[in-house]
Amino acid sequence: MVLDYCLCPKCERMIMLDGDFPTGFCLYCGTHIAYDEAREDFLSGLRSAIPDEFQLEVELSELIDEDDAQCEDGYGMSECREECEKAQRCLGKWDFAKAYEHYVNALDWRPTDFEASCGRLTAGILKLNDVENWESRLRDTVALIRSQNDCNMVQKSLEYSLDVLRRFLSKGGRFVAPYYTYGFFRLLTDKFPALRKTAVEIFAHCLNVDNAPLTNAARLDNETTRFAVGSFSSEPDKNLRYPLALVTKYMEDARTAEELCRALYVYDRVGWLRNRDNDRINDVIGYMEMVFENGYTNTTKKIAIEVCYDFLMMGGLEYNTTMKEKRIFLARVYDYPQMKRMERFFGEDLFFRRLQNEVYLRSKGATAVSAEYKMIQEKIRELSSYGGATDYYNR
Repeated sequence: MVLDYCLCPKCERMIMLDGDFPTGFCLYCGTHIAYDEAREDFLSGLRSAIPDEFQLEVELSELIDEDDAQCEDGYGMSECREECEKAQRCLGKWDFAKAYEHYVNALDWRPTDFEASCGRLTAGILKLNDVENWESRLRDTVALIRSQNDCNMVQKSLEYSLDVLRRFLSKGGRFVAPYYTYGFFRLLTDKFPALRKTAVEIFAHCLNVDNAPLTNAARLDNETTRFAVGSFSSEPDKNLRYPLALVTKYMEDARTAEELCRALYVYDRVGWLRNRDNDRINDVIGYMEMVFENGYTNTTKKIAIEVCYDFLMMGGLEYNTTMKEKRIFLARVYDYPQMKRMERFFGEDLFFRRLQNEVYLRSKGATAVSAEYKMIQEKIRELSSYGGATDYYNR
């Protein structure tokens, strides 16, 4: 059974139809849909921003190792070229699944054929149903490049794929599981700097959709999400620091980066903190540590501090909650090792120090005569001397 995306001609929502049947029904408005016609309308919309034909124009002899290059009458050469030509025709029809099969057949004849490897990468991405293999295919293709200055063919293949995927997103599609594709996007941004902007835009959208149901970018209907390609967990991934750090590292717009961080960490914080979800708590702290230890810009560091403070210290949203009430609640959430990790980032904040003091006294073996307790108290006295701070934090 092959599933394909299309748009309902009446309500214009993204749906998926079973390609084994000629017609189907829209999940939203119930309209009866002719499969071929609806799919062609959808593809024509995508094609409007994409080249009509998929062509890779490059001198392969510059990109393939001399040991791999063989003469035209070498074993498997003609069969490989024949399969590549069939695949090209399928790409022209946007039949990516069939194109992928032909490129695989071409590589069976000549495993190191560069054109076939690039084609398999492109078709493999665009057929959408095995995202967990994207990274391995990209690694195989990059491994054939002997000079990183001569990666035109791979870059053009990826550019074509990303343009189609971005256009697909504009129709409301959801197709990438961040858990499976983080390695792919990390490798892509590392090896192809010219594609970073497009890559992180796509990856940021996928992170939003998977984890931020309260943000505008993620307000997709449940049915659309349920029929997305691939298998996804019933709850958001709690280990987001690596994909989030990748996106914020290359995101050009600081405001967009901040909105993404808040979408992933802040908007659903009440549930995570109330349930004392240490996976998410440690993930947020880990994100800050990654940003400060890996040469990120000062703008990104500022975003990380402000957003993570709002999550961990409950700043900014609970307008009717006093600072004392927050401390009482949070003192039951964190353990002291977590507070020590946060001290690096929030140590100059009076509210944090008072919370740290209460968490410390709850920890095993803590006493009011220890050097650690005295250090915290001294810091509280120092911060309290800054005019106005005491009144605010004692409300």
